Amino acid sequence: MSAVFANSSNQIAALKELYTDDKEYMKDLVYKENPFLALVPKNESPDGFAGKYIPVPLEFGAPAGRSHDFASAQSQQTATQLASFFVYVISDYQLVTITNLLMEQTKSNAGAFVDAAKLQIDGGFRMLTNNIAFELFSDGSGSRGFIGSASNPSAQVYVITLSNAQQVVQFEVGMTIVNFADSGGSISAISSSTAQVQSDDRANGIIQVYSSAVDASWMSAGKALGISGDIVSGPIATSSSLCLSGLSAWLPVSSPSSSDSFWNVNRSADPTRLAGCRFDARAYTIEEGMTNALSFLNREGGKPDLAIMDFASYASLVNALGAKVQYVQVKHDEVEVAFEGITFQSAYGRVTILADRSCPPQTCFLLTMSTWKLRSLGKVPHILTYG
Repeated sequence: MSAVFANSSNQIAALKELYTDDKEYMKDLVYKENPFLALVPKNESPDGFAGKYIPVPLEFGAPAGRSHDFASAQSQQTATQLASFFVYVISDYQLVTITNLLMEQTKSNAGAFVDAAKLQIDGGFRMLTNNIAFELFSDGSGSRGFIGSASNPSAQVYVITLSNAQQVVQFEVGMTIVNFADSGGSISAISSSTAQVQSDDRANGIIQVYSSAVDASWMSAGKALGISGDIVSGPIATSSSLCLSGLSAWLPVSSPSSSDSFWNVNRSADPTRLAGCRFDARAYTIEEGMTNALSFLNREGGKPDLAIMDFASYASLVNALGAKVQYVQVKHDEVEVAFEGITFQSAYGRVTILADRSCPPQTCFLLTMSTWKLRSLGKVPHILTYG
């Protein structure tokens, strides 16, 4: 029998072994810097999102029909108030190509091939994972940030200062982006021209983009920026949206209007019970804001066990608490990944507070984690395999 040397074809098995779903390496790659993605309860079974959509039923009102007078109680009866969200599945793809040249250059060295392929695939996983983590907080629009101002220092090169510097974490060099009008409830005026991110000034919230097709009007202040292929014109968070409906969609910053239609439900019937509580803490110190927000939520029956906020807000809270701050380690049930947070007292017990880079700036989500579920068709994310 002739000798068989290690090559890029027979060493594919090494990659398949490395990227199996149950590997600790894979879980670390997905969860390590994304606490909410790590901690949110999941259904990753093959039937986790089987069918056209998943119904999410919710009781938001007890039946009327109570009175000290029997006849009045009898005539005033109503049924239990129920609503059912019909949530559709969405797709998200990350492609990684290993060129024939790379395979030829490493075909006689199995280790070189595996290392080169691993570099590309790991990068792809990080990009896809970070997008999932970002969309878990988003409103379903695909908006990654808004233009604050822009300049055109040289031909086909534009420098964009984001309206909030913290939004720069959602941009990577090489991304192909478009702009659009985001009214907070609907997407319109999606640009047909695209630009590519050339550099990120992460300290100052500035991105530099290149395009031969855009002009100064493309850079108008107030326009939203998103990845080409993610944005769809029309109402946000419906069956036609391409992006995941994250916390900002289920818990909008403004109360739903009378024309609201969120996954088949008009939440204006009871905005608190159907779309969560909102508390504007801008008039308070951050410590007072947390105390008052928790008090308001507790009054409505909410018993949050986790609070997620952006890093700047987290730092402000730690500084405000000073010597009163109490740190806690939050461990993941499935993998050796732990996040350090702080605890804060509410009327219904202590709440763990964590910082997440994907959380919108100057925003805190107070969550009862047992009421949330990330459903998927298999692991999130996973490598598509055939046969």
